[in-house]
Amino acid sequence: MAGCSRQAPPSGESPATPKASVDYGQPVQGDWVVQRIDSDVDSLNPITGEDTNGDTIRSSLVCEGMLQMDDFTLKLKPCLAESWEISPDQLTYTFHLRHDVKWHDGAPFTAEDVKFTYDKVQDPKVDCPFLRLYFNNIKSCEVLDPYTVRFTASERYFKTLEELGGLAIVPKHLLENVADFNSAPFGRHPIGTGPYKFVRWDTGSQIVLERNDEYWDTAHPRYPKRLVYQVIEEPYVAAQLIKKGEIDVFDKVTPIQWEREFKGSRSMNQLHEIVYPYPMYIYIGFNLRLPMFKDVRVRHAIDLLMPRDEILAQVYLGQYASKTSGYDLPASPNYNHNVPPTPQDTALAVQLLNEAGWKNDHDDGILYKDGQPLSFTLLYPSGDPNRGKIAELVQESLRRAGIDLKLDRLAFAQMISHLDDWKFETCMLGWSLDLNGDPYQIWHSSQATVKKSSNFIGYINPEADKLMAAGRLEYDDEKRAVIYRQLHQMIHDDYPVCFLINQKLILIVSDRFQNVRTFPPRPCFDTTTWWVPRALQKYGN
Repeated sequence: MAGCSRQAPPSGESPATPKASVDYGQPVQGDWVVQRIDSDVDSLNPITGEDTNGDTIRSSLVCEGMLQMDDFTLKLKPCLAESWEISPDQLTYTFHLRHDVKWHDGAPFTAEDVKFTYDKVQDPKVDCPFLRLYFNNIKSCEVLDPYTVRFTASERYFKTLEELGGLAIVPKHLLENVADFNSAPFGRHPIGTGPYKFVRWDTGSQIVLERNDEYWDTAHPRYPKRLVYQVIEEPYVAAQLIKKGEIDVFDKVTPIQWEREFKGSRSMNQLHEIVYPYPMYIYIGFNLRLPMFKDVRVRHAIDLLMPRDEILAQVYLGQYASKTSGYDLPASPNYNHNVPPTPQDTALAVQLLNEAGWKNDHDDGILYKDGQPLSFTLLYPSGDPNRGKIAELVQESLRRAGIDLKLDRLAFAQMISHLDDWKFETCMLGWSLDLNGDPYQIWHSSQATVKKSSNFIGYINPEADKLMAAGRLEYDDEKRAVIYRQLHQMIHDDYPVCFLINQKLILIVSDRFQNVRTFPPRPCFDTTTWWVPRALQKYGN
């Protein structure tokens, strides 16, 4: 949905006036895109970096893979590889690389770079367990000639082509002799083959990229001269900056902020909004290694106390989110619509807690077991007022049932450090999803004992493992969907997390940008395809 709403303006502002449709002619290069991100990135090395804000920068703008997914058709298409072949048994993948690609420092790109990248992913000393698991079926990578590389798999996996093709390639000549790949300077100053070159990273402030005018793909538009990612944690600061024209893109505008500060206001004369579904769910997860959360009755009870309806009404104004019961997108065939979101039921929750031995016998309104109160801390990230409001609603709902929930708001990087080291009791996060996802990364038992893996909650279920293994081997989409719908039911009934909501995001963009569109895959918009008419450019070509 796009366009400018004409509702009553906030106090002190005049209504926005309708915008005339102007034909600015053909697209031209030039200008900058200054975009707000809500937290700094962890690394610009595409092998070790894992935060969402840095993903596009390191894996498609600076570095890139052999293949890429079309944002609209969702089909794989050539990138660094101009063609590829798959053996009839789906175990051998041969990629024929382009001959005209150079790294940003002028060195030639070859098959040696592909093999080097693959070898680093498989190196146990490299901190990328979340990435490595997608290649655990690949037993060898061979360089057949400078521009041909062949991968051989030990078993079939329905995402093998997508994962091999999408692996962002890093330069062998810059990284083969570093003492520690994880802390190499490359993570702060990457050199890639992509459409934009790295300029600088001012920690906690901004990351700057510049158009690569020697980019091999001359058909790629690359309209903006520079892409600037400004770290602005607080949304109210971002709101003031975009109203003043000091930033151009304000993503993740909260619904309350949109309704109170922007919708129908005079500031929208120079801005426009887009509301779009984002492939992500928000959840509260348990550290399943802790004794209090080993009892499924306790987890089920806490799930029954989640105030989902209040969250929808008070945080998302009844229209910018929907309840969910599982880890996949409701629009996906893998989502099991026969599993409803858990209804709030305080009486049943208290009954389950009593059955698990938690009693209200200390006259302070808190449940106790063996002399210990039912008390724990919820970690949640700063920078998103939605999460803070959700945390407060959850805290109040649990208090009414006799649970003492403490809240701890942390910077995103600090929170991830706690999760990586399993130093938490409960946490609230959003999990971004692929449209053709594989639940193995998050839910498989093999990842529960691996530090820095995505299964930091420690979920272990051998029966779920069998379903995930079967799903990875199934190439038929509908048959695989049947398997994953069973998995959806199984994980829901285990209550390893409390699935809360899927949300829509609100994007506000300066009106000088043309061709602003959204699409299903993350990050859901591509600023390299936006362009500004010459007469409206602020920063020149």
